[in-house]
Amino acid sequence: MYPQAIFGLDSLRLLLGPIALFGIAFFVLYLRQDGIRVARAVVLLLGICVLALLGAKLFSLGVRGWELREPLYQELRGGWRYPGALIAMVLGAPLLQRLILPELSIRRFLDVLAITVCFAFALVRISCFMNGCCTGVQCDGGYCLSYAVGSQVWYNHWQAHLLASPADRSLAVVPLHLLFMAASLAVGLFLMWFDQRRSFDGQIALLYLVLHDGAKGLLESLREPYVAQLQATSLGIAAAGLLVLLWISHLRRRRAAPS
Repeated sequence: MYPQAIFGLDSLRLLLGPIALFGIAFFVLYLRQDGIRVARAVVLLLGICVLALLGAKLFSLGVRGWELREPLYQELRGGWRYPGALIAMVLGAPLLQRLILPELSIRRFLDVLAITVCFAFALVRISCFMNGCCTGVQCDGGYCLSYAVGSQVWYNHWQAHLLASPADRSLAVVPLHLLFMAASLAVGLFLMWFDQRRSFDGQIALLYLVLHDGAKGLLESLREPYVAQLQATSLGIAAAGLLVLLWISHLRRRRAAPS
């Protein structure tokens, strides 16, 4: 059972600062051997954080038909979708990198950013756990959790008339956010290990798209309520990353082959 006392915390805003500080420290320390300018790296990552939040919010609004939550301050407490954050970073981060930290190779920048994002998103899932959002289907195993009054899953169950009383906890569900967290951590650790064995700069970023978004896309099958756009977007990103990775590998083999 989930400890009810922790609900009611505005967990995302509570954790956003520490997560951002962790991401900046991890990125800078990971690239310290490249001689990058720390101040510019901090500015770059802060800009990327803003891009990610904006993309996550816009994607969430799009999925919900551009309907704002009522009261309006609820929009700041939830309604953030990872695919939107990733798309915003992929589109906007290279431009910010060229403007703020041009001495760093764009492909190497994306590699280290991918590893950083894995661990940052794993930490973001703590807020999902605290709020009782991003949960899975109903279940009755020992790994299933019920959530307190006021959590997102409780609200969904109450709206669906699955609870006898508004004072009841939610039904037991798959803690999908913990599976997302485990996937992000596992991919991040693998990419750190593989980074020393990479064949070319940019390979880690592409592997991130294939592994991280592929795993997320598969796990989205367990989400309740199911959101088709989330699964389709994650699987589409993973497929695109795989195609680019295979295409680059093919070109490299052709160049290495004796004429």
